[in-house]
Amino acid sequence: MPELKSINPTDGSVLGSVKISTKADIEIVVKTARQGYSQWRQVPIQKRAQTLLKLSSLLKQQVKPLAELITKEMGKPITQSTDEILTTAADLLYNAKAGPKYLTAEILAKKNKLTSVLAYDPVGIVAAIKPWNYPINTPMLSIAPALVAGNSVIFKPSEYTSLVGKELAKLVWQAGIPKDVFQIIYGGSRIGAMLIDQPIDMVTFTGSSAVGKEIANKCAAKLIKFSLEMGGSTPAIVCRDADLELAAGLIVKSRFENCGQVCNAVKRVFVERAVASKLTNLIVKKTKALKVGNPMDPATDVGPLVSAKQLAAFENQITRGVVQGGRILTGGRRIREGKFMAGNFHQPTVMIHVQPRIDIMSEETFGPVLPICDVDNLDQAIHYANLSPYGLTSAGFTKSKASAERIANEVVAGGCYINKDVAFYPGSPWTGLKDSGFGTAGGKHGLWEFTHKRHLHFEQV
Repeated sequence: MPELKSINPTDGSVLGSVKISTKADIEIVVKTARQGYSQWRQVPIQKRAQTLLKLSSLLKQQVKPLAELITKEMGKPITQSTDEILTTAADLLYNAKAGPKYLTAEILAKKNKLTSVLAYDPVGIVAAIKPWNYPINTPMLSIAPALVAGNSVIFKPSEYTSLVGKELAKLVWQAGIPKDVFQIIYGGSRIGAMLIDQPIDMVTFTGSSAVGKEIANKCAAKLIKFSLEMGGSTPAIVCRDADLELAAGLIVKSRFENCGQVCNAVKRVFVERAVASKLTNLIVKKTKALKVGNPMDPATDVGPLVSAKQLAAFENQITRGVVQGGRILTGGRRIREGKFMAGNFHQPTVMIHVQPRIDIMSEETFGPVLPICDVDNLDQAIHYANLSPYGLTSAGFTKSKASAERIANEVVAGGCYINKDVAFYPGSPWTGLKDSGFGTAGGKHGLWEFTHKRHLHFEQV
């Protein structure tokens, strides 16, 4: 049986391997999940919620080895890997508490012998096809609400983080979730496509917009539910009255976290011309101060890209950006010398003289580059921000309430953050518009994604 090797992007070493699932394996997994679902849905929701509480505790107990495995397998700096696990543990606590509150049947009317009820029923078998950049947090944003709602889940982690996926599965089972309710398969996109072709009831996917659209078409043809979190190209609009030190710091933090491999990171800056030079100088200074190095070192800010394939695609985007008129102020090259030779390292890059329609501004960039575009005024900034096909998140920096409200209300995105790079609160939804997604993760709406809403009416009984 073919094996999927896990490659350390820091030095190219082999960390381990898993067996790639076959079509026969997937057919058995789906049949088993159907059996598990028939029993799991009957388990009281409070008991299902207890397993999430246990899983939250297990994640916190295993934070060090899990964080180290994330860092070794996909290159995220160790401090960021640790934060990912702790954030996931907090998300699990939310779902454990909110599940019984928002998924218990609601009484719409009750008098004499009449009862009208809104029921939240599980959908059945959920296929969770999830990415490598947040290999614990992103899967659990869907898996946790799906499980507490009473569904069975088949999880396919990214081929780049199969070992992290395997360890996560062990913890899920250790928390008390039966193995026939939560199962895992391994492989690349072909394996994910095989799973979707099986008699499942829902797909939750995080990945590229192109693949997401293919999944949507398949699910629509089968009339099954789907929830998609796809690409992002967050614009940051910096007004002339903004706190430029604050803006520069948060923009650099957002753009270069996880080596720029974050869907909701700031990927385009539109700054009013009156302050463009000052903001750009601050951004360049802060970018140059970032430490690129071994992601296992707590002092490292930027590690390697996840794979040689990802690095090559990113280098191509940088080259096209320059050909199309961009000027690099810092960075711009792959790091090949010394200890970086065997890894997928690239310099953090800042580019100016970019027009809003060139490739590096219109495509999703998944690597450490920040293009900055000067604008005449807020009207032009909003117009340019909305030229993108993506609509995941947006950011604005201003001291004006009127400008803040315009950015929040006129830039088309599922979330907007003013004088902040990103903000999450318990219960907040995560929704992509345009090519960035379909459906909602997080909060009560994220719980409801994994249910069928049914109206049950009883009289004279």
